[in-house]
Amino acid sequence: CYSFCTLLGHIGHMSEIEADEDVVTPAAVDEFGTLVALLRDPEVPLHKKTVCLRRIRMSLSGDDPPIKELLNIDGCLETLVECLQDSRDSTKQFESAWAITNIASGTSEDTNAVANSGAVKVFSKFILDTKGNPESCNEDIVEQAVWAIGNIVCDDVRHRNMVLEGEPELFPTLIDMCSYRRLKTSVRNNTTWTISNLLRGKPVPPREVVIAALPLLVGNVMTPPNDDILMDSLWALSYYTDREDSRISDVLDGYPDVLPKLCEHLNSGSKGILTPALRTVGNIVTGTTDHTKQVLRAGVLPLIYDLMVPGSIRGGGNILKECCWLVSNITAESRDEIQQVIDGGFLELLVHHVKNGRPQDRKEAIWALFNLATGGTNEQIAALLPFVKELMEVFGNIQHETIEFVSLIDILAENQNDKFFEILDRDDLLRLQSTVILRVDERGEDDDRKKWKSHCNKVGQVMEKYEQYQMQKATGHREP
Repeated sequence: CYSFCTLLGHIGHMSEIEADEDVVTPAAVDEFGTLVALLRDPEVPLHKKTVCLRRIRMSLSGDDPPIKELLNIDGCLETLVECLQDSRDSTKQFESAWAITNIASGTSEDTNAVANSGAVKVFSKFILDTKGNPESCNEDIVEQAVWAIGNIVCDDVRHRNMVLEGEPELFPTLIDMCSYRRLKTSVRNNTTWTISNLLRGKPVPPREVVIAALPLLVGNVMTPPNDDILMDSLWALSYYTDREDSRISDVLDGYPDVLPKLCEHLNSGSKGILTPALRTVGNIVTGTTDHTKQVLRAGVLPLIYDLMVPGSIRGGGNILKECCWLVSNITAESRDEIQQVIDGGFLELLVHHVKNGRPQDRKEAIWALFNLATGGTNEQIAALLPFVKELMEVFGNIQHETIEFVSLIDILAENQNDKFFEILDRDDLLRLQSTVILRVDERGEDDDRKKWKSHCNKVGQVMEKYEQYQMQKATGHREP
């Protein structure tokens, strides 16, 4: 006795196959051609085609799915899309949708193939049909449609724009779906994820299109239905507020209670929630001075301090880099904001991470110190003096922020000359000079090399000032 799965390759004997369609196994790669041919054959019964689709879908659901091998079958995607449109059998549609979703979750080339297959229009119709009548839809198929759209649009902004422009009613329908409480939780979770993906990417989508999502997203942040929806809503807000002052104002002015709530989520023990909350708050700090002041009034600095403390369980990794980046944008603001950073005890933390952090952490920490030295008062710049010796000791490990570091040293030498030179010795400056000369020699004859030569000259001038200081100290004479 042979099962349908075993005999499926014998196309000429389809009428002889009697099978239990509930007991199927994933298709082997060498069966793909046969299965696709069966799907195209008008003589094959619908329920048999559903089994074919299930076997294809199952083979694409494991680790390292053979997507390329399936797509190499001529007309495979077109066939799957045709099955997706066959309303005579909802199970067949569901299996088709799932198989296409799995293909869309593959490489960019795989996703592009799905985007160009006509599947987006069909998936969109399943979603649009929920409008005003969600109870009548097949939730399983709608969920796969939402999932597939989410995979497609997150791969490439061209695909995102194709969906937003080609299906203008889709985005508002997705927003409405999140309010349909009768829909399964997993459907609403995936819908929020897809909305987040539609806000993602550069250039950002048109404000007049995506601003409609703010009430939903802010509501999810204020009163999260579950952690998955909270996480995706936070990511969506981070995409919305990414470096555009007007969009930051949309959030802060339209929803004044959301900023304290965002800061509250910085206390989360889940990095899945903490990371997008931190990114969103960091984006707000990149806005206007007023935006930064609002963040500081919301009490962000103590929360960031806790995340930056060495050994913090919730900090470390990209969390630390994001924290240093946020602080660097605060020190790029006015002297009032710089003073809050100093009073908050951040200088010691920043220097620690310059010395011990990963390259990406070190980069942001150096920028925070550089911005402070550039915009601070003499007294604020002097707050860096106790850390100069430590910074000079780690300079040789700095690969990419040398120019900012040299500028920082130059500002200190100019602004705090006697106090600065009292801390350093000749070896510190010689080591700095030799490292910068080495970096200059590593570059070709281009504008970048000229820039480095300029900073090499700055180090030379610092050396001259140091020698003058030592001479004056030895003789007791000062030059006019």
